[in-house]
Amino acid sequence: GTVDLIVNDINPDTVEQFRGDGSKQIIAATGTDYAYVGLNLKDPALSDVRVRQAIGYAIDRDAIVKYLRRGLAQQAVTLVPPSSWAFAADAFQFSHDRARAQALLDEAGYRDPDGAGPLPRLRFTLKVSTNEFYRLQAAVIQQDLRQVGIELDVRSYEFATLSKDVASGNFQMTTLQWVGISDPDMLRRVFHSKQMPPVGFNRGSYRNAEVDRLIDEATAAPDEATRGHLYKQVQHIVAQEAPYISLWYKTNVAVARPGLSGIRLTPLAAFTFLKDVSREPTPPRTSNR
Repeated sequence: GTVDLIVNDINPDTVEQFRGDGSKQIIAATGTDYAYVGLNLKDPALSDVRVRQAIGYAIDRDAIVKYLRRGLAQQAVTLVPPSSWAFAADAFQFSHDRARAQALLDEAGYRDPDGAGPLPRLRFTLKVSTNEFYRLQAAVIQQDLRQVGIELDVRSYEFATLSKDVASGNFQMTTLQWVGISDPDMLRRVFHSKQMPPVGFNRGSYRNAEVDRLIDEATAAPDEATRGHLYKQVQHIVAQEAPYISLWYKTNVAVARPGLSGIRLTPLAAFTFLKDVSREPTPPRTSNR
């Protein structure tokens, strides 16, 4: 059989090949899937915001988006996606700044032990899935952190094992992806101190009394405008404190055969558009006899 349309189930390199040879239609739209580096604040070094910020400055997010994702992503700002009414577009974002990362590590007391020598300032274990893309991304992050004196031991696991470890707080660093986020209440489930394992998704044991208060007020707020204002304040604080290092929002991609029309992707990549998809009639074949 043949396939007329694929949505998202195709790797960026293959999409790039199709785009180059012009054999397929490529339809793209910003999505809500959010990739991040999660940090466990129970670790003594990672409990220091300066170390977390140093990691954020060390990672070249632009290179990940441009080369690993082949441009099929955009740099993420916060857990809340750009399509949300509660998105804080002006929240703090890390630039790629090795000098700033090294200065923060110095300030935190993790000075370079041997100058240009091989000894690291810090060592962490980064747990990732066996998915090829995530292993490649982990290798890029490993190299980025090595440039500022942080050595990563990258370990890959089957997703079920990785999920179990992360859910129980058994990790130092991890790279994962939240899929299909639409409600800013996800901020409560991920960053409220009452949502630490085994109760919720605050797997890095992040705790901030002001964030808790703002989330509680947002949950009880009677109208969307008030909720949005409070949720945006949460995003500003969390972006600075960096329990997560935001990486990218996935771009939803449809690859279709020529002749299909009506393909309209939504941020959540819902398939409701299929009712509007139609195929142009194929011209009858002619032959000379």
